[in-house]
Amino acid sequence: MSKNFENSNETESIGAAQSLFILEWGRMSSSWGINRTMAQIHALLFVTGRALGVDEIMSALQISRGNASMNLRELMDWGIVRRFRKPGDRKDTYVSDSDAWRMFLRVARAKKRRELDPTAEAIRECLGKLPAHAQSEGAQILKERLNDLLDVFRTLDLIYEHALATDEAFEQTLRLFRPTPDGPATDAP
Repeated sequence: MSKNFENSNETESIGAAQSLFILEWGRMSSSWGINRTMAQIHALLFVTGRALGVDEIMSALQISRGNASMNLRELMDWGIVRRFRKPGDRKDTYVSDSDAWRMFLRVARAKKRRELDPTAEAIRECLGKLPAHAQSEGAQILKERLNDLLDVFRTLDLIYEHALATDEAFEQTLRLFRPTPDGPATDAP
């Protein structure tokens, strides 16, 4: 078998695997409340490991310039894609962080800031609208259930603070749970 044929088969296999991942990452993203196109752009940048221009992204995913630009801005806001320009180049290129754990951390931080924190604040606002002396069964049920939800959010905040809020906390958490070649975790009791 010739070397060119082997390289051609490998290139086709890599392309097929990348395409499948991009489609699957986009499909799965809707379960997380993330725009499909945004996830596919991220997946493309993540699995190719290359900096791509807007035109390359548009071509690979068959999307419009406006759609690509809007979603790239959002990905940069999340902190999982960076824009840069090579010296002497006139066009911006975009690259994804290659560290899957860092990517997860940035997404978790963004989701907390964008979704969990405002929801907890809305629950507190709902509780604030109730008269302090309300004693009806409906008021008691509402207070109890909203306070239970706030308890869940406070617990999530504590977990976040201990595991995700700082890079140091995240590294410590990873050391506790990440398997090592010698066993289940490095700092396990």
